[in-house]
This record gives sequence, C-alpha cells and structure tokens, in this order.
Amino acid sequence: MIDASARRLLVFREVVDLGGFNAAAIRLGIAQPSVGAHINALEAQVGQSLLVRHRGARPQLTEAGRIVYELASQVVRLNEAAGLRLANLKASQSQEVVIAAHRDLAVSFLPQRLSRFAARHRRSRVVTRIGTIEDVLALVESGAAQLGVLLASGPLPGLKSEVVGLEPMHLVVGKTHPLALRAKVGSGDLKKASFVTGLRNSRYFGIVEAALQSIGLNDYQVALELQESVAVKEVVRQGQSIACLPRCTIADELVSGALIILPVEGDLTPLEIRCVYKTAPGQGAQQVIAALRG
Repeated sequence: MIDASARRLLVFREVVDLGGFNAAAIRLGIAQPSVGAHINALEAQVGQSLLVRHRGARPQLTEAGRIVYELASQVVRLNEAAGLRLANLKASQSQEVVIAAHRDLAVSFLPQRLSRFAARHRRSRVVTRIGTIEDVLALVESGAAQLGVLLASGPLPGLKSEVVGLEPMHLVVGKTHPLALRAKVGSGDLKKASFVTGLRNSRYFGIVEAALQSIGLNDYQVALELQESVAVKEVVRQGQSIACLPRCTIADELVSGALIILPVEGDLTPLEIRCVYKTAPGQGAQQVIAALRG
C-alpha cells in the first residue's frame, strides 16, 4: 500500500501532466522547492525513483512512476468528484446564497434583480459581499461566495461563468471640459487629452483599456490612477480629464448633466456582466442566476 496524501499525489500528477516542476508550482500556487519536496517524499514512501530528470528536458516516468501516476490520476479524479458532490449537496440543502459583487454593479445592476428574486423565493436568503474584481474572484475561488458578479471582457481562467447582461461603456467629461461642446471628437483629440483611470495593475484597468482599443485608442495619456469610481467621477466632473466608465456608474451624473458623453468615432465594445462560480451551482444559486438574467 502506498501511504501518500491526496495533495502529494496531486503535485506528482501536475508535474507529469505539465512537464516540469516550475509549471506545476505555478499551477498550484506554491514555491518550486515545495514541489520538489513533495516528489522526494513520495519517492521515499514508494522506495523507488518515479521520475528520470534531465536539466532542460521534461521529466520522464520510470516504470514505478507509471504505476504511481495511474494511482494519482484516479485519486485526484475521485477526490474532485467527491468534493463537487459534497458542495452540491451543501448548496442544495442550504437556502442561503452568498454573492460577491463588483462594487459598480452592487448599487446598479443587482438591487432590482435581487428584489424580484426575494419576492419569488421568500424562504431563501441572499447575502452580498462587495469589493473590487480581485476581491470577487478571491471570494469565489476560496468558496466564501457561491457566486460572483463582475464586469469582464471575456471568460475568466480557472472559473466557470456565464454572461447575464451587457454594460455600455462611454467616454465622459465634465461640462466645463474643452471637448464637452464638440459635435464630434476624433482620435487625435483624445490622444492630446489627459485621462483618469483605475489602478494600472488592476483587472478593471485591463477591461477598460480593451474597450478603448476597440475604437482604436491604443495610445493615451493617463494623468491619474484612482481606485474608486466615485473618485474618478469627481475628478472628471472638475473638467480637466476624460474617463472611460460603464454606464451603470454614471447614470445619475448623466441625468443631472454633471457628466457628458463624448461623441467619439465608433462604438466602444460593451463590457460583459458575468456570473462566475467555482463549482456547479446548487438549486438556490441557479435561481439567483436566472433572476440576474432578468
């Protein structure tokens, strides 16, 4: 009998499938020396070498390695299947659904839809957690939230997701901005102007940049990077900068006239509103997703 933990067998399988210790470390989110320690410990438990290692080449399975790899594949597959079944059982038995929501959607997209859900499913309870896109993903990946609702420009690696809505994007300025009264704004005008954006290393910055690229704006001047959309809107309202923002964050300002949409050439690609989840949603979560679709 091989007395090895499921974790150690998972590490071994990843090394074989990905062809190296470094690739396995990246996939598993651990240090490369930890991968080596797992493999060394597994070989000590088996009492035989499992891999033939040559610098710069993929490690090759020994005959013993092939036997252990088959075991590792079965154990990991059974472990994942059991975890999924247990998660589904827990979700189906629970009437509480925890949703992690991107803050721009928490005050615009969610309230009406969740109100309808609450009216139809009076015995269910929805708990929302609000934060950045990174916060939402972390809560879903850790299992602290069954569902995540966020803005995206496509599927998110490592998670299952579905589109539940589309959110238009606009370039906006304050009413005193030099471009505010222009009947048409070209790319040359935009390249000369200064922009206020989200933090450059954030996912939000990335999806906004993709929207700008959809109208051919690949080169623009960023004057300020701010984390909160409220702060971005206030800076823009002062009249010196341009921002690219989803309509849900600026609806009130457009109505009041505090912000004005620039008439640019071409349409910015709308963002997707995606509902993300790590495991198959239970009955309650499925009902929430249906409500989010409207």
